[in-house]
Amino acid sequence: MPYTVHSAESREAILKTLGVGSADALFAHIPKEVHKPTSAGLEPALGEYELLSRFHQIVSEGKSPLTDHCCGYGLYRHRIPLSVDHLGSRREFVTSYTPYQPEVAQGTLQALFEYQSLLAIMTGMPVANASLYDGSTALVEAVRMAMRQKGLGNARIYFSAGVNPRYEQVFQSYFLDAEGKRFAETIRLGHDAKSGVTEWPTESADIVVVQNPHYLGVAEPVQNLATLYPQATVIYLTTEVLSTVILDNPAAWGAEIVCGEAQSLGLPVHYSGPGLGFIAATKDYLRNMPGRLVGKTTAKDAFGRDTDAFVITLATREQHIRREKATSNICSNQTLMAVRAAIFMSALGWQGMQKLVARSMEKAHAFAAELRAKNPAALLFPEGTVFHEVAWRSDKLDAIIQRCVAQGFYPGVRLDSTTMLSYFHDDFSDSMLNFLTAELL
Repeated sequence: MPYTVHSAESREAILKTLGVGSADALFAHIPKEVHKPTSAGLEPALGEYELLSRFHQIVSEGKSPLTDHCCGYGLYRHRIPLSVDHLGSRREFVTSYTPYQPEVAQGTLQALFEYQSLLAIMTGMPVANASLYDGSTALVEAVRMAMRQKGLGNARIYFSAGVNPRYEQVFQSYFLDAEGKRFAETIRLGHDAKSGVTEWPTESADIVVVQNPHYLGVAEPVQNLATLYPQATVIYLTTEVLSTVILDNPAAWGAEIVCGEAQSLGLPVHYSGPGLGFIAATKDYLRNMPGRLVGKTTAKDAFGRDTDAFVITLATREQHIRREKATSNICSNQTLMAVRAAIFMSALGWQGMQKLVARSMEKAHAFAAELRAKNPAALLFPEGTVFHEVAWRSDKLDAIIQRCVAQGFYPGVRLDSTTMLSYFHDDFSDSMLNFLTAELL
């Protein structure tokens, strides 16, 4: 049975009903010699995450396993409230069936509607779909949507230097016709050697894709892109959707489409998945948006009263839509993952998500600042603006990895023989952070 603490109002109501003036009066019959302050001999109360950490510490005593890591590169570990696991595992949500019959699927449809609404708020866009497979397929579908909207059979596309190379590989595999010819010209741009910021050319393009933060951890200045390419469709790609609560809102500076990976909204990193792709866009793209959109309407209940009702408003590829007539052939989606994301966003709220990301950023900034002050050569981009990942290098990388593993953590994603990308999640311990910093000084 869960313990729910009483509010001051509920305590007053209880005492009033009992005809007692105070809690002390209620327990006055108990001998004073057995009265003890509630905190006598007890440690201060712990929050949910601190209590779980304490249990993990007790369980791991006497052992020396790898207990932590600094791996990110597009999938990010964050604190997840236990309510997300509890509510997200209810059998009403855990089903492989599409909610075609709204009469028996109002709970799932409402959860998806709230997911869409919350994601629209985060990205600043008026429309968001009910999920896609993952961030890479979301990028593909976003570009295809932009091409449909413009009526382009072929397109000239700029990829910023920060687009994750693995996303680009997925993209290239999609944009081939039956004869193996590409129907999109993609140009991956270069970056400034010291800051990592993309160097944008003056020549025009049909579509511009910018990833922010950069896949190597740099926060890109993107505010002038819509002005720089007034005829192009600007697509804002992010593999860390929580960054939208900290960085400048994409809609504010003229992005027309926001897409990417929403795994960090309450989905644990289990062997690189599952992911949660998303697309949000301006209303102009409503009829070209892939996947499903859940809408809200009004219906009569069993007593003839008006009540909110939720239905699949738009579906671009379902059993009743022919393949050749489909706007997009993305059919299945990540409904359960979207429901978990909705629960996560509702549980933390805007300020809670900001605090979550801020803790991670503080650790990354402290690490980068220490290197910048004492060993700037170790930073891949010594003048770059760090978000919550840092790319660094060392000729002794193998030895550093071994020493970090001996301390119980893996220092990041290895990019080559001398370069590592370290992501500092919000629960990463200060002792491990200090150890890794000392290894590079």
